Amino acid sequence: MKKMIRVLVIAAPLGTATLMWAQGGFELTPTVGYRFGGNIELVNPALNRNFRNLQIESNPAYGVALNHGVHDNIQVEFQWSRQDTHVNGRSRANNTSTRLFGAYVDQYHANFVFHPAEAGSHTEPFASFGLGATSFNPRAALSSRTQFSFELGAGIKHFFSPHVGLRLEAKWTPTYIRSNDEWFCNGFDQCYSVSDPVYAQQGEISSGIIFRF
Repeated sequence: MKKMIRVLVIAAPLGTATLMWAQGGFELTPTVGYRFGGNIELVNPALNRNFRNLQIESNPAYGVALNHGVHDNIQVEFQWSRQDTHVNGRSRANNTSTRLFGAYVDQYHANFVFHPAEAGSHTEPFASFGLGATSFNPRAALSSRTQFSFELGAGIKHFFSPHVGLRLEAKWTPTYIRSNDEWFCNGFDQCYSVSDPVYAQQGEISSGIIFRF
């Protein structure tokens, strides 16, 4: 799994860049925003005696997006976003929250951006879908981890001139944590072991100035 994630982190930006350089013209958008959510359930008391879950604090985020059109209504995009945050532990004993350590949470996604508006319109609503990885880097004596993630988003772009505009966006970004093995039984006395994936669910709202060139 870790090897697949490393390949994805390298291949996704390279594939996006190849599509971009095949044609001319770019949009570069530095962004600032706010990222929220991100609970990680710790289901095994034997391995996690003190805490029932870990909570990523909601905090500001910043990043950059680079995209280019490959069709009249479709763009490809590479997007990076960083959240400077802290991780809290929810106690099993009394359900109180304790701040544990600081961390950087970086997301790297290769996206498709869909514009239903006509090309050249001053105001362009859009929807986006992307795949990539989230890197979790604790500011503590703990190992970093990089996990598969994806995003679904929507927003609007408004251009004040042919080269400058404003981008507003909201997106949902689940990050894969692990899979829990559970038993499923049907009504015919047949039982199966199934894998139930666990995700850290985060959302982000952001804005940025678009530079089109």
